[in-house]
Amino acid sequence: MLDKLPYKVHTVLTDNGVQFTPQPHQFLPGGHSFDRICREYGLENCLTKPAHPWTNGQVERMNRTIKEATVKRFHYQTTAE
Repeated sequence: MLDKLPYKVHTVLTDNGVQFTPQPHQFLPGGHSFDRICREYGLENCLTKPAHPWTNGQVERMNRTIKEATVKRFHYQTTAE
């Protein structure tokens, strides 16, 4: 999927949610699944500071930028495209 983007992705900025980071009570052999995927693709996973809304807004803005650069520029015939 990353090869479909019009630019090279090198960093992923995420919050500290359970989807992206192991929680203190968890033991995950091999690490969190999101971290494993980032390693597989050579991505750096940067975490936002907890309770820091400006950074969360930065993530939302980047998501909008990616959407504008991809989805809105092409007309897709099917959802799979």
